[in-house]
Amino acid sequence: MSSRTHFVRCAALAILGGLCLGAQTPSSWDAGLNLVRPLDSLRMITQSGTPGGYTAEVGRNGLIHGGTIPYRLSASLTELPGKEVAGVKQSLQGFQVAADLFAASWIPKVSMVAGLSLNAWRWDYQDATHRSVNTMKGAKMGARFGFAYQASDRITASLLLQVVELGVDPQAIRGYNPSWLQAGATYRF
Repeated sequence: MSSRTHFVRCAALAILGGLCLGAQTPSSWDAGLNLVRPLDSLRMITQSGTPGGYTAEVGRNGLIHGGTIPYRLSASLTELPGKEVAGVKQSLQGFQVAADLFAASWIPKVSMVAGLSLNAWRWDYQDATHRSVNTMKGAKMGARFGFAYQASDRITASLLLQVVELGVDPQAIRGYNPSWLQAGATYRF
């Protein structure tokens, strides 16, 4: 079993286990799953449509600045499987560490989210005669913007735009900065 599959299963089991603890006060830890809709910059790489992948994440919530500004630190695995076009299939897998800040919006229970991320990427390129797996060198920066809806004291739904660095394609022809929308939910234990 791959580490990605193991991570996704652990996130799903954590959410299910948390549902069994429903009567207890929520902790600062959460786990979540998101569907990914690639924007044009990501579709240039993977040729994927909607949904174009998923993320599985775990996070820790807290307050900074004297207990008035909510934050969330998270780690996630992203799977962006490619679609074969003209005999070529390209997929991306990523690991992300992110820090988000939340600000109240004009809508009750909805917060604005802004954050930064560090990303590590693996690019899988495959055609009829050749397959290469290219681990992109170095940590890549990213930014996240969006909204979070507090459905209950345990469940938060979110919609985020992610823009990240990737690097150059396996043939070193051009650079890429993929972006996508992700929608999902987290469950606080």
